[in-house]
Amino acid sequence: MSDAIKEKVRIGLVGCRGWSKMITQPAIRTCSDVVELVAVTSRPENPEPAREVAEAFGCRFYPSIDELLEDDAVEAVIMITPNTVHREQTLKCLDAGKHVFIEKPIANTVEDGIAMTRAAEEAAKTLGLVMQVGHNTRQRRAAKLAMAYAREGRIGTVIGAEVQYCHDGASRLPADAWRQDPAQAPGLPLVQLGIHGIDVVNMFFGVPRTVASFHRRAVLPRNMDCTASIIAYDPPLTVTLSSNYCVPLTIWFRLLGTGGTIEARDFYRKFICLRNGEDIEEIDFPEDLSTEAELRAFARSIRLGEPVETGGREGVYALAVVEASILSAQENRFIDIQEIVGDF
Repeated sequence: MSDAIKEKVRIGLVGCRGWSKMITQPAIRTCSDVVELVAVTSRPENPEPAREVAEAFGCRFYPSIDELLEDDAVEAVIMITPNTVHREQTLKCLDAGKHVFIEKPIANTVEDGIAMTRAAEEAAKTLGLVMQVGHNTRQRRAAKLAMAYAREGRIGTVIGAEVQYCHDGASRLPADAWRQDPAQAPGLPLVQLGIHGIDVVNMFFGVPRTVASFHRRAVLPRNMDCTASIIAYDPPLTVTLSSNYCVPLTIWFRLLGTGGTIEARDFYRKFICLRNGEDIEEIDFPEDLSTEAELRAFARSIRLGEPVETGGREGVYALAVVEASILSAQENRFIDIQEIVGDF
């Protein structure tokens, strides 16, 4: 048990396949000193994955999220579910008095994300509830170290960044997969993949201001699978982001400064700081502990009242860049983020 957290947070898990199986469930086991899985559920039409998880963890299975939320032992809910149901499920969790962790993106639309955030902020005031969005990439050690080096001025004045988030998932998507549908996964590479990079640069540079983009289709029959975006922040900060669903795995960022650059290569496993074109510092981070880090942060926010690093507002502004990028590509113009978020 953690010295700071004396009582484990009792978790209900909604969604047991895909990312949940590969990433979230192993992280829950690793973080068993601060969280305890007590209940699971999945889609009513396919309950077997949840039954298997319940057996593996020795916890309760429920046929639906509504029944899981009736369990008084469940304090917090982790949702690994399609983007289109995030708003409905989050509001149910908050109404039931549960803390909630939503795997990114916060929702399928900025409108939904804003509604969720406002509800969560009210629930935080009245019930002390926590809502966290699962933007795990900013928890990677290379990203945190890059932030520290930039703040220390090790690469001079930072002027922007270059970011790539690509994989060839388009070649493996079943024809009936929800990601194939532009209505369920608008701006597919960005909303599912590139949004990780967007959140990281938002962490560095603050609120995005303007977006210009191209979206193309190379492999998928219906949805876009190639995107290129330029994101402007307060001057002089500018970011270029390439995010594709039809290119072999390529995930890295490069922070640009007047006195050098900082790179995180190979899925943030290799950190490289180049100063004045000569002085190179390399650090390897072979283990990815980012999901464990965000679960521990979630537990600390619930038990210790620590501020949530990636709450609703961070989730909304990451998604706003995606929506602005889509609109820019559709209408061939620069999009002001204020146009997307309104008076939020």
